[in-house]
Amino acid sequence: MRIIFLAMSFGLLLSLSSCEKTDNDIDEGGIDSYYVLYQISGNGTYGRFSDWTVTTPGSLYKNNGYQTRSWSQTYGPVKAGFRCDVNIGNYISGAPRIIISVSKNDEPFAIKVSTTGRSASYTIQ
Repeated sequence: MRIIFLAMSFGLLLSLSSCEKTDNDIDEGGIDSYYVLYQISGNGTYGRFSDWTVTTPGSLYKNNGYQTRSWSQTYGPVKAGFRCDVNIGNYISGAPRIIISVSKNDEPFAIKVSTTGRSASYTIQ
């Protein structure tokens, strides 16, 4: 019984002594990275949209001719000053809902723009 107690005590001491609280997730360089989540959804039961474009870190994402009820995509990393743009060419049964959300570093996404219409934009600050 004494051996079991000593073994458990040694194991507990070893596990507690190896724990060190450090935060390795913080970027020491001070450069923040952002991710952009675009969400577009048609209006109502029969709402559809097509011919839309969104800005991406490298260029422009374009969808021509394909009608859909909803679309979402995350892009990044991008830096502060990046302009998030959404433009919708055509829609059926009312203007679609556009949501632009941004995540800074490892934080959750926060909605920056939520609107109904053909276009939306937001500049990351």
